[in-house]
Amino acid sequence: MRARSSSMRNHRAAAATALGTMMFATLTGCGNSDPDAEAPPAQDTLEAAVRPVITEQMEEMGIPGLVAIVQSPDRGNYEIAAGVSNIDTGEPVEMSDHFRIGSITKTFTATVVLQLAQEGKFGLDDPLEKYFPDVDTNGATIRQALNMTSGIPTYTTDAFLNALADDPQRVWTPDELLATIEGVPADFAPGEGWEYSNTNYVLLGMLAERFGDAPLRTLIQDRVFTPSQMKGCSLPIATDATIPGPFSYGYQYGTKWDDPSPPAPTPELVDVTNFNPSWGFGAGEAICTAADLAIWAKVLVDGDLLEPEMQAQRLDFVTTGPLPYGLGIGDLNGLVGHNGHISGFQTQTAVRQADGTVIVVLTNITQAPDLQLPASMISALISGAIPASPN
Repeated sequence: MRARSSSMRNHRAAAATALGTMMFATLTGCGNSDPDAEAPPAQDTLEAAVRPVITEQMEEMGIPGLVAIVQSPDRGNYEIAAGVSNIDTGEPVEMSDHFRIGSITKTFTATVVLQLAQEGKFGLDDPLEKYFPDVDTNGATIRQALNMTSGIPTYTTDAFLNALADDPQRVWTPDELLATIEGVPADFAPGEGWEYSNTNYVLLGMLAERFGDAPLRTLIQDRVFTPSQMKGCSLPIATDATIPGPFSYGYQYGTKWDDPSPPAPTPELVDVTNFNPSWGFGAGEAICTAADLAIWAKVLVDGDLLEPEMQAQRLDFVTTGPLPYGLGIGDLNGLVGHNGHISGFQTQTAVRQADGTVIVVLTNITQAPDLQLPASMISALISGAIPASPN
């Protein structure tokens, strides 16, 4: 391991102190519910397995604050809020805090698009050009946009992301986002490759608005959040850069998204909480709590908001890319769901295929100094720490 800069060591020490003094957890339903029964060995409890993973990774990756929920069919449920939501005041993170959730938004946008397709508004194999004649959609279909095989280049290049700090309150329209890729060549012919492109979900959000006859935020509220009882979730209007309370502040090591450290000196933490998220639109604009995302993980994987045939199509994963990906849903090393990555926050919600364990992790940092995604890394480590029981 390379030597860390003094700046990084200071941040880690602060995180460790916050973790030691401000961590609290709730453990329910773990082990035998018989009050006369002996308590299970500590190593068999969720807390004993999960808490050390979180403690170690918060220090290792310089995470100011985190909330997590683990719901195991045979070990019970565990919730933890660790660290601080505000590094200036030392205010602790709370389980009820709202976080921006980045690309988990794609699961909501895709659900609305799939519902509209069920209703006969369009076909999943319709060409995008039919609905976007003035945009170069590379001959791709709606399905190919959903599963990232369209070949349409992403607008969220390193240059785009690095420039966010130059005008953090800029309000982006979907048309302006599409304009940033005008003249950019396609990544590949449609269906001939796989590449994660946020442009796909800008187009899909616009498609949903056209055929749903309402703003995307309203469609997702009415078709996803309300029927799923996800009361803490929302999509802001484009001009609103605030987060509903209670909320965690969001932080980033410097303003560059593509500058790993070490070996470079570690930048100071920057408060990016109120960077306007309109650049995410249908690809990444949503806000939720951990409790909401625990609900959503199961609704998403079980297909509660879709007809069985449509859910089967959703779960038809393309396996030509670095991760199996369906229609707005991914398989992250056996954890089926989605992660999110937006200014100040990195998040993940998923259900483990092997046994139905739900793992939700929300962090208040864009990424670790070495560019690792903390919530995704911690989710995988938690899954490894509580292996599925053999059937």
